[in-house]
Amino acid sequence: MSPARGFDPRVDAAPPLEPVLELAARLERAGIVFALGGSGLLAACGLAHRVGDWDLTTDAPLERARAALEGLAFEPFGSSGVHADHKFVLPEFATELIVGFAMHGRDGVVRLPTIVTASWHGLPLGSPEVWAAAYALLGRTAKSEALLGWLRARGADPVARARLLGQPLPQDLARALSALPRRPAPLTDRSP
Repeated sequence: MSPARGFDPRVDAAPPLEPVLELAARLERAGIVFALGGSGLLAACGLAHRVGDWDLTTDAPLERARAALEGLAFEPFGSSGVHADHKFVLPEFATELIVGFAMHGRDGVVRLPTIVTASWHGLPLGSPEVWAAAYALLGRTAKSEALLGWLRARGADPVARARLLGQPLPQDLARALSALPRRPAPLTDRSP
């Protein structure tokens, strides 16, 4: 991993951006909605200084995602351990494409939707609410707490929060998400 040239000054190291942008363009041409999460999302929020790899999520059907990757070297992984999703690992792109992002929880499968919230260095950025929940379910408490703190300071998207609260979340996680302040609605032009 090299110094993160071209990134925000707070990012010390990250895989090259050009390959993941190439993959993003391929997914866009296939009409697949996707979003950056994981350490890339943490870096975009100013909560991490290193990006280990690029984690992209999509709610596209598995076969459609596989078809978009045709001709590329990738390794598929199915549901295993806590993961109830599928993943394509693309080493050449330092990227994992997670299809149908979901985790096994105590009370059932928790679906973690792909919600695009912004753009960062040309990549659609995922939901901090979703990744706070994902990290909590993975037992990565420090990352979950960092995102929850970021959301406490800025407010949570009510749609993302409602979608998550409709899932069989552990009670402590549901309480933490419910306690987040609502993100202020953007100002709109109300002139005639």
